[in-house]
Amino acid sequence: MSEPLVDLQNIQLRGDRGGHVFTDLCFSLQPGQSAVITGGAGAGKTLLVQLFLGIRLPDSGVVRLFGQELRSSSGRATRKIRRQIGGVGGTFELVPSMTVSENITLPLVIGGERKKVQKERLLRSLSEFSLLKLAGKYPDSLTRVENTLTQFARATIANQPLIIIDEPLAGLDHGTAARVFESLVRVALSGRSMLILASDPPQAQIPNSVAFSLSGGILE
Repeated sequence: MSEPLVDLQNIQLRGDRGGHVFTDLCFSLQPGQSAVITGGAGAGKTLLVQLFLGIRLPDSGVVRLFGQELRSSSGRATRKIRRQIGGVGGTFELVPSMTVSENITLPLVIGGERKKVQKERLLRSLSEFSLLKLAGKYPDSLTRVENTLTQFARATIANQPLIIIDEPLAGLDHGTAARVFESLVRVALSGRSMLILASDPPQAQIPNSVAFSLSGGILE
């Protein structure tokens, strides 16, 4: 078996109020595999995302992404790891001072992609998520649905190997939710991995995915 894309071993973490949120938490995700993690409010989903991104470090235990241990919340190694991760929802807000187009292409710019490739992928993403008329708009003028679609476009444009999605269908109407789910299926079939955190499980199975329930600091 290949080295895990994400690997949490024996994680101990206290919450802001001092109590243990995670005790001996273990979790692994293989390349090309996705995970749907469900849990109610206060279950620790936000803290999990922070661990995956190195925003928060565990009190003890090891967090590895792409084979590298996260040892600090900043620094070159942590920034390099984060560049391989796309994200939607939660901490992955749009940059207020950038237009829709600029937000979407940001991962390509950071990755040093050629201008021609940036333009081609941007046009494809704007079309796929019905954002062409909003290309020059700023986040503060977007509806919640438009903001979410822009985040999905940004998260998928650079073909990053891992995408973290926090409450992917929250606040979306039925039609938009169906389109977003189709996008999730395409990402899964492309061989990229997703970590999907949600209050409720999706109504249909996402290819190459496993399901976990987060309760009492335990994934099962």
